[in-house]
Amino acid sequence: MASESSGLDPAHAPTAPVRVIADRTALRDHIYRALPEVDRAEAIANRLRDSMSVGLLTEGDRLPSELEMAESFGVSPTTVRDALATLRAEGLVDTRRGRHGGTFVVSLPEVSTGAMRERLSALSVVELRDIGDHRAAVSTASARLAASRAVESDLERFRRLVSALAAAQDPAARARADSRIWLELAVMAQSRRLLGLELQLQLEIGELLWAPVGSPRDHRTALEPLQQLADALERRDAEAAALVTGRRIAADTFHMIDQKLTLALRGAQEDGSHDRA
Repeated sequence: MASESSGLDPAHAPTAPVRVIADRTALRDHIYRALPEVDRAEAIANRLRDSMSVGLLTEGDRLPSELEMAESFGVSPTTVRDALATLRAEGLVDTRRGRHGGTFVVSLPEVSTGAMRERLSALSVVELRDIGDHRAAVSTASARLAASRAVESDLERFRRLVSALAAAQDPAARARADSRIWLELAVMAQSRRLLGLELQLQLEIGELLWAPVGSPRDHRTALEPLQQLADALERRDAEAAALVTGRRIAADTFHMIDQKLTLALRGAQEDGSHDRA
């Protein structure tokens, strides 16, 4: 496997795809990376819960052993057990004993429409626009790099993820499927920094983008640019990939601002009705 220190000349980009990070390794590393100095059991529970929310962990997935997670997180096995106990109490994981035992994801976090409404109300239009600008910078860069660096198995996986979004039937499932697509694009770009930024963005707005808190999200309108992106990646057309990515993100930003204004209008109308009463 090629690495960042393998002698590549940055002034002369290779024409053939070069694997800088191993398949799935980058995503796994982001889930189980070391923790800051905080309440570590709570931080582990939050990390795993967030990974479920963006589709990195899904129902049926088996978590690493407690010892493996303790080593990855840089904590004691007792801290890991405390975190898993929290997730078990929430009904998200179940621990089974025996030869084929382990801790498995058995349910996914529910998206509270009320919580999403409060989160959207707390964001200003300028903040929503800035989030869109940040997404555009990160994801269009990933799209350009993925067009030259992705290998055939990456492209096939990307198509499958787009198909999974097409098949998703409810807002929560669509949010997870959509977030997983954007994270996969960053993996295909073979940039750990872009992947880290994309993960932060998806945790911030992935659920919010699909939550039915204002005007409904048009599933087909969101899906079509991703199908076009898959086509551009297969053609190795970096500019087309970046262009269609930017268009999809611009539509996402418009949708969130529209939801924000719709909620504000409804609130004003309700206040007016109460005043007249």
